[in-house]
Amino acid sequence: MFHRPIARHRLFFAIRPPLPLARQITAAAVWFETDGDKLRPEHLHVTIDILDDRDRVSTALERDLKAIGDAVEAAPFALQFDTAVGSDRSIALRPRHKNASLAALHQRIAVAREAAGLRARAGYQFSPHMTLGYRDGAPFTQTIAPIGWAADAFVLVHSYVGRTRHDVIGRWLLNGDDDRQLALF
Repeated sequence: MFHRPIARHRLFFAIRPPLPLARQITAAAVWFETDGDKLRPEHLHVTIDILDDRDRVSTALERDLKAIGDAVEAAPFALQFDTAVGSDRSIALRPRHKNASLAALHQRIAVAREAAGLRARAGYQFSPHMTLGYRDGAPFTQTIAPIGWAADAFVLVHSYVGRTRHDVIGRWLLNGDDDRQLALF
């Protein structure tokens, strides 16, 4: 008798580049030998906060995570990546400099998640990056022309691990009125 493996579910808050930019980023990712190793443009994201993988997702958990998104307020901000970093298993874009607005958004989501009694993924440490894909290869670090956009929303993603499926189950506009952040544009 054939048993289908249990689907693993991953829930995370993220910022996604606009789809036209994501397509440009994917097309320009020259570090891969084949296109099959690259993530699809609609899957590019910067993880802000993530829960442990689970066998199923209850509507109560989705409701709690959406309430967290509803509770978070932040202003839009500029996001920029200027370094490509390859490990022995993946390639990601990273910023050379810290982004205080992105760190503050992570902190607001993490505090709201903890207040809801939910824990972050075991061992998770916020380290801003955007994974482009997976590969076997030698590690490298390469400065690139800056890639950036105005982050004006964050999303809650339900990823079906290993199934190349990402469902956006919540989206929130960054529409706070922090004048200091708006000055970045």
